[in-house]
Amino acid sequence: MIAAGLGGSYLFFAKDAAPSGVATSASASTGTGSSDVTTTPSTPTSASSTNTSSTTTATSSGYKDGTYSATSNYSVPQGNSNSIGVSITVKDGVVTAVKTDENYSDRESEMYIDSFESLLQNAVVDKSIKNLQLNRIGGATLTTAAFDDALDSIRNDAKA
Repeated sequence: MIAAGLGGSYLFFAKDAAPSGVATSASASTGTGSSDVTTTPSTPTSASSTNTSSTTTATSSGYKDGTYSATSNYSVPQGNSNSIGVSITVKDGVVTAVKTDENYSDRESEMYIDSFESLLQNAVVDKSIKNLQLNRIGGATLTTAAFDDALDSIRNDAKA
């Protein structure tokens, strides 16, 4: 169920309608028009990447086909350090698959990461890698920023 008000928008999942892995209590994302594009209060601290594809082929898109991986570490307000491993498959400059592997230690991060993961596929798959950049997904501003950081490393590795 989605409800919108003058002060912003709220996204609620009814207990029976919640996607798998999403907390069944109401979660909210607030903001108005332009504030949905958020600036990151804390940027990822590091990213590393590797091409895990056994074969890569240069395409006219300017990106090599293949599967690429990167990891980005980031700090959260509770003082913990989280990481996100991202694996993306590229074909003809388009993302055909995405997989993430998160490492976190606090319950609040788990809630945001679950929400992020439930919406990630629709935000990334079948999109051009060239200009792909995510805004806050599922209220997970820091996780989204870390994903974008890993995506930048992947994009550099995939350039033809």
